[in-house]
Amino acid sequence: MTRRSSLAPRLAQCAVLALAITGAATMAQAQTAPTPAPAKPAAPAKPAAPKPAATAKPATPAKPGAAAAGGAAAGAAGAAAAAPDGQAAPTALALPWLKRCADDPQIKKQICSMEQTILSDVGQFIARFGILEVKDDNKMAFTIGLPNGVLLRQGFRVVLAGDEPKAGSYVVCDDKTCRGDVVIDTAFLDKMKKAPGVTLQYANSTGRIVSIPVGLGGFTKAYDGPPTDQKAFTDEFSKIEATIKQNVAQRQQAVQQQTQQMTEGLEKLGAQRQQAAPQQ
Repeated sequence: MTRRSSLAPRLAQCAVLALAITGAATMAQAQTAPTPAPAKPAAPAKPAAPKPAATAKPATPAKPGAAAAGGAAAGAAGAAAAAPDGQAAPTALALPWLKRCADDPQIKKQICSMEQTILSDVGQFIARFGILEVKDDNKMAFTIGLPNGVLLRQGFRVVLAGDEPKAGSYVVCDDKTCRGDVVIDTAFLDKMKKAPGVTLQYANSTGRIVSIPVGLGGFTKAYDGPPTDQKAFTDEFSKIEATIKQNVAQRQQAVQQQTQQMTEGLEKLGAQRQQAAPQQ
């Protein structure tokens, strides 16, 4: 299911190239993040009263690594995207900024794409966002990727502190994610460089508004700096991947201990009832 983008035609033609130059990071992240659940049917035409927005937990910053990480540790994010109603939101991990540039032979200009991916502490994909721009063009795109299950007709919003929210629309969905964009200009970009963070908002399949606050501590350094060194990025990602594996192991151990305690409790209760039963 798709919706047309609000992007200018030139930026729309650059989308394929942007996906190509960021493919390496996407593949690496896919090795860690499990496949999201399939999208649920859209909400009815006459929805009930709006539900309150899901709250977010601050992220656990990634440990400082190579310079090419682009200050990802300072740009930690919080997210409640994967938390069902009534459950605590997952702690989030912000991957290093990934910046890629390539020359487009058709328009004879350089296209740069930079993005940051947010994962839960156990590797679940929460969101991906960034900037896609054509050199010497005042207009650019703020891009976003979310797990399947979003309410497409509602689109999404990008909110900077003290600024009017920008409404974006989804471009395309595949079997794992839905991607969208919204046109921004250099004025908005300058505000991003000065802002401590940005909030991504979208409606899930039940119509509940989910807010994902994302820190921008490393954004300016990544934007003004050179393209990402792939080795440095891979090294930094490996550290985060190790943290995720450790978190998964700890979570599994806790579940096993809880299951064992429950089993022992049931066995003890059964023995007590058997002793209390009248002898025949």
